[in-house]
Amino acid sequence: MNKIILLVFVFISSYNYAQGGINGWDENYRLTDAESVIKAEMDYARKVEKDTAEAQYYVSMQRFRFVVKYTGNEREIEDKVLNSMRNVFKMKMGSTEVLNDLVSREFEFDIGKSKVWMPVQNQLINHFENELEPGQDVLLYCLLINEHKFKGSTINTFLVSEFLSEWE
Repeated sequence: MNKIILLVFVFISSYNYAQGGINGWDENYRLTDAESVIKAEMDYARKVEKDTAEAQYYVSMQRFRFVVKYTGNEREIEDKVLNSMRNVFKMKMGSTEVLNDLVSREFEFDIGKSKVWMPVQNQLINHFENELEPGQDVLLYCLLINEHKFKGSTINTFLVSEFLSEWE
């Protein structure tokens, strides 16, 4: 009897924790659409490049959640993306250690008329492959890691930290 009560308690606790957990994610990741975020970042980069009195190199980190379409394509993370992430983490957090073994693969998503590759945390890769079908809409919780280089190139990286295949 005690085992049954314990199992029921664990089940209810797990359910409540999971529900509260998503609400916490929602509070910390601003709901938007990915196209608007990308456009705003590119507009800002052009503005900075016009004003030579401003520093031409900058980095930023912001949290967003948005719906995109999963294509099912994946690849190894590109070196330039990982190096850019390291640069931003070093400047913003003082260390790149958090990236050790955090990401190794990128997945492709349709955002409007564009295809965008996003690194996905290693702990989520099996879930992506098992829970998502190509063409399926997915709600992503991402850390936007932005690096604007001195020579005018901008690297916008959406690091996927969590996802939902079903939501309200």
